[in-house]
Amino acid sequence: MSKLIQADFNGQTMHFTADAWFNATDAAEKYGKRPVDWLSQDGTREYIATLADMLKCEPGSLLKTKRGNNGGTWMHPKLAVAFSRWLDTRLAIWCDMQIDGLIRGHAGVGDWQSARIEAASRFRGVCDMLNLSRQADGKTTARHHYSNEALLINEVLTGSRAPLVRNSLSKVDLRLLELLEAQDMVLLGRSTTYEERKQALQSFAQAQRQRLAIPLRVA
Repeated sequence: MSKLIQADFNGQTMHFTADAWFNATDAAEKYGKRPVDWLSQDGTREYIATLADMLKCEPGSLLKTKRGNNGGTWMHPKLAVAFSRWLDTRLAIWCDMQIDGLIRGHAGVGDWQSARIEAASRFRGVCDMLNLSRQADGKTTARHHYSNEALLINEVLTGSRAPLVRNSLSKVDLRLLELLEAQDMVLLGRSTTYEERKQALQSFAQAQRQRLAIPLRVA
């Protein structure tokens, strides 16, 4: 199983892999249902057989079962939307958008690595700008000032102040992270307050998500 990605749907956490497989068990539990009930339907069996035929694969290869943490039934991206539609129409549309973003965001390992390096490099610029901005105001910069700035960017990107596992981000989310870091440098250069930066970055992130077509929120 590749690295896991969490996405928020109406306040509920859904799980994908970086290659867009979907944790069906986790999603179904939130609706009081079980994947096995959908999989046992005649229409579902026909759908899976037809999909497997068109993909030139075995029907069983479209499903994976994992035990332990993040366990359950995981579904192939081409199967996940059909399953989600059984749970909720809006979830199905949202799920389709997430999968599309993940697939487009991982066009190549080399591209992802470049995006990862660029985002890390950009944050060093944020740290430099933070220090210079505080020096201009006659203030010293302590370690917690840098960590607070990182947590601010994490919160805007993912909705959580928890430490960000950057290796779990897709290429497009790394691009959004890079843009947020660049915008934060601009705001720091204007000597804006922490709360002003937070509000400005949230508005900026919303606009960039629409532009980049990445509704995914990663934690």
